[in-house]
Amino acid sequence: MSDNCQCSPPTKRETPQMQLIAAVTVLVSLSALLFGPATTFADDTAEKSPFGAEEASYWAFQPFTRPEVPSVKDSVRTPIDAFILNQLQENELTLSDPAERGVFIRRATYDLWGLPPTPAEIDAFVHDESSDAHEKLIDRLLASPRYGERWGRYWLDVVRFSETAGFNADTMRPLAYKYRDYVIRAWNDDIPYDRFVQAQLAGDELFPNDPDALIATGFNRLWPDESNASNVELARQSMLNDMTGTVGAVFLGMSIGCAQCHDHKFDPILQKDFYRLQAFFAPMIPVQRVTVGEKQALADYHTKLAKWEANTAAVRKELWELELSVRAKATHGKRLKFPSIVLQAIDTPPWERTSLQNQLAFWTERQIKFTDKSLVKKLDETQRLRRKELKAQIKLLQKDRPTPPGKMDIMATVDGASMPATALLAGGTYNKPVEEVQPGFPTVLQTSKVFQPAKITPPRDGTTGRRAALAHWLTEPSHPLTSRVMVNRIWQGHFGRGIVANANDFGTQTDLPSHPELLDWLASEFVSQGWSIKDLHRLIMNSAVYRQSSRPTDPRAAEQDADNELYSRFPRRRLDAEAIRDGLLAVSGELNLEMYGPGVKPDLPPNFSAREAWKPSKDRAARNRRSIYILAKRNMPYPLLQAFDFPDMHESCAKRQETTIAPQALSLLNSGLVLGLAEQFAAKLIRDQPQLDINDCITQAYQEALGRTPNPDEVAAAAEFIATQQAVIAAHRAAGHPSHFPANVPYVYDAALVGGLVDFCHALFNSNEFLYID
Repeated sequence: MSDNCQCSPPTKRETPQMQLIAAVTVLVSLSALLFGPATTFADDTAEKSPFGAEEASYWAFQPFTRPEVPSVKDSVRTPIDAFILNQLQENELTLSDPAERGVFIRRATYDLWGLPPTPAEIDAFVHDESSDAHEKLIDRLLASPRYGERWGRYWLDVVRFSETAGFNADTMRPLAYKYRDYVIRAWNDDIPYDRFVQAQLAGDELFPNDPDALIATGFNRLWPDESNASNVELARQSMLNDMTGTVGAVFLGMSIGCAQCHDHKFDPILQKDFYRLQAFFAPMIPVQRVTVGEKQALADYHTKLAKWEANTAAVRKELWELELSVRAKATHGKRLKFPSIVLQAIDTPPWERTSLQNQLAFWTERQIKFTDKSLVKKLDETQRLRRKELKAQIKLLQKDRPTPPGKMDIMATVDGASMPATALLAGGTYNKPVEEVQPGFPTVLQTSKVFQPAKITPPRDGTTGRRAALAHWLTEPSHPLTSRVMVNRIWQGHFGRGIVANANDFGTQTDLPSHPELLDWLASEFVSQGWSIKDLHRLIMNSAVYRQSSRPTDPRAAEQDADNELYSRFPRRRLDAEAIRDGLLAVSGELNLEMYGPGVKPDLPPNFSAREAWKPSKDRAARNRRSIYILAKRNMPYPLLQAFDFPDMHESCAKRQETTIAPQALSLLNSGLVLGLAEQFAAKLIRDQPQLDINDCITQAYQEALGRTPNPDEVAAAAEFIATQQAVIAAHRAAGHPSHFPANVPYVYDAALVGGLVDFCHALFNSNEFLYID
């Protein structure tokens, strides 16, 4: 049995039909377990949907229509306002007054960039008297490469991106960063979401001439991987299970993973649906190098390659078998733990392997390493001479081997020519097949009452077309879930809560949408505007709902809309982990904006785990790059980010937790990183205020860190604090104790005064106003 099922306790009584389905499933599973793994072959085309009207009519599975925009008493900026006001006015409430401009630009900049605005940017916006000042601000923010780094991170959460494999070994995936870079580029370029989905699921099948689309298939390689798995068949099945559940959550917003072992307990999802969806990925082969080129160029290349392989098959086969006889004998001990099906896969020449054999070899060959140098030592004289002759022949033949149009080293997937069977598994057990299933879409989402397997037409030679068929089905404009799920994710990114509370599960165990008509209108608008995510941002951020203050205008809102479910005010939110670290670096003047490349390794806290610790990047400036570029190590997230709710990279994260715990305060107070950045912030203030006028330093510090000018009382309180700290530090220094003094500040300044300024900067970094957005 699998332990992956995440089904929640029921909140309502199951229907008799659902109880019957569950009972039948148990009987089938027991029969398979008792009487052996005999596989039967079902006629899927004759199978009727078991779901009644109640299950089939659930809101999320219905095609969305474009609702009429409601008529409301107040004026509106966008249709979004009308939908929100409609519910507010039903409760005799309205929106709050617009946020002040200084508050709004800080909100919008952190929202789209994950960074604070500079004082100059704030001043320009506050004094922009044009009627479209807000719209110009949003356009400027969306046009910056900082946008992709911010919003690409949301997507990486959802797809459980990591640069390591996880499990005990947590081995490196040296090419995984290219997928992260692709995501950033895709968001910056506003790649239409339907194309974004298609590229990740089937870029190799649909867009073989597009390097980015091939890199995008790295999505299919992000599963946690036990690189030294002794049970290779189980490892393969675990990969397929993870892919199936993740695709269901990411694109469909359905907890399909809960149907791995049995029919879903609460939602109309059959166990067969789980394995039918899995069948789309059955022929998928993990690769580290791909060919790239125009369709005709690739077709010509493969034709020539096939001819060359046929002409050279005999000599290559003889060399393979000669080396295999020695290699198998030398690695006999390592081979003992693998069953015959696995050994047959790795003993088959790579060019003759089926898709299944390629998959099994992926997990096995890296565990049975045998170098060419070791091989030569094991050959007898006759074998050595024959091997030399064969290699010389192949070297000559290589001159005639066709050259591919292009090639790239990336973490990607391709399809094999053969299609391994996919079976429904009794209880989810990998070696207990019950019956074979064909690729198909969830039963409840089919328009026909009789199940029909997916219609699959390979888009080009050399591929099965299975993933392409899935990608096309998901991105049909009329699909009831794909656009709803994505607009809900974008809404959640802006407001901290989705219209549907669980962005990965639109099923019956999640509350109904708070504003269902708005959700459908946004989904309709999203598709009609060409699946443009940037246009969706503009639509939301230019609304009065987004522009309103976080302080309610109507005092009744505190009681009648206590949880702000009606959006009577903008939700005040804490910065997430990356925005905190990046904000600290930006304000202190230490942020390195270099983009892309392998993950960087910042300094770790002292006495950190010797097992998991990394050696910091040699380039000290690289350690201060944006947090999205920090090495994503599954078993060891960067400690400061982890303290502020960085997600577990083993599974899809629909929404990060937002905790308030002691380690967060301790990290900001005691972290050598934060204290060092406070020193650099103080040094920056001194460089800008060389006369060291404390009041001017305080004013600039507020403007840089908090985005506003302090009032006289705040200046006086800060000056008093610095003076108090100056006296304490002077006494400590007189007693022979060191103080914090930035390395790049001339010693002409009073060390105790500089130390007091450092402490003030440190205090600002620890303030709620720095950590929260109004």
